[in-house]
Amino acid sequence: MFPAIWLIFLTYPVTALFAADESPTRTAVGMALIVAFAVVYVASCAHVIPMRHDNPDPAVALRYFVALTAIAVATTPILANGSLAFGPFLIAITVFGLSQRTGFVVTGIVIGLAVLGPEFIPGWDFDPGTVIALFVSGGAMIAARNLQLRERERDAAEARQRELDEQLAVVAERERVARDVHDILGHSLTVMTLKSELAGRLVDIDPERAKAELAELHSMSRQALAEVRATVGGLRTPDLRTELASARTALTAADIVADLPQALTDLAPSRSALFAWVLRESVTNVVRHSGAARCTVTVADDRLEVIDDGCGIPEHAFGNGLRGLTERVEAAGGDLHVRATPRGTAVEVILA
Repeated sequence: MFPAIWLIFLTYPVTALFAADESPTRTAVGMALIVAFAVVYVASCAHVIPMRHDNPDPAVALRYFVALTAIAVATTPILANGSLAFGPFLIAITVFGLSQRTGFVVTGIVIGLAVLGPEFIPGWDFDPGTVIALFVSGGAMIAARNLQLRERERDAAEARQRELDEQLAVVAERERVARDVHDILGHSLTVMTLKSELAGRLVDIDPERAKAELAELHSMSRQALAEVRATVGGLRTPDLRTELASARTALTAADIVADLPQALTDLAPSRSALFAWVLRESVTNVVRHSGAARCTVTVADDRLEVIDDGCGIPEHAFGNGLRGLTERVEAAGGDLHVRATPRGTAVEVILA
């Protein structure tokens, strides 16, 4: 409703209407047209003008422009050149809803009417204040539209760069994993191969030594398996700071306001990992199912809470993800609570 604040400038045609010394009927008709213009303009604000619309539908903007122009023209027999006060609103619709070129054309036409209209249209008087107001408002809106488009281009470029950085990070992580696996298993598997070949040759020649080699082989295989498990576990364990960054990206992409903590206190690795699992699943549910407009995450030493203002969820209506989280939290000695709130859903983890 912010653009509707500018309806205050309709006081000019209202003032012109009552200064025209018209009959009560014509005054009532003029007032009705002004009110109709205000209502249609406010409706257009919801579909065309707000900055959040990346690509307004030109057909919708054109319909509103035609309707507003028709109302403005209908007021001219009563308001004369006072109807030019509707010009900035028509310029706004074209600049933000149609192309910039159309906005320039409409701005030029309105200013041309203000400058040349009194020369050709009976009853019109030249008003320098109106001309200046049209110049200033038209120029300001065209400049604002240019700034908006530049910001969107910059945001799109930043989004592409982030995507590229993420892809490079994935490639780097894969290379790191390949190096880790090679370093962990390369040497061990080479030695194990040599020892198995040696044991095979010693079975008949020196059984005792063959047994010793097999025992070492068994010990090395267990050690290699433990190292592989540790590596895989490290890959699968999420980090809370990383998950917060991923949550912000996912929520923003879903057009959900992300109210996330800017700084984290140092948490024990086990708690950080557990909170990261809960955050990942909770944000996934918010993005997929909630229809929320805002998601708030609170992190403390012993608790994490994720609240959204979406459609809500029945208590204990757990899917596989929440059931898995419940088991993971209980295994860590904590409690997981999922509850409906008056404005959505809250997921809370409390650790002893």
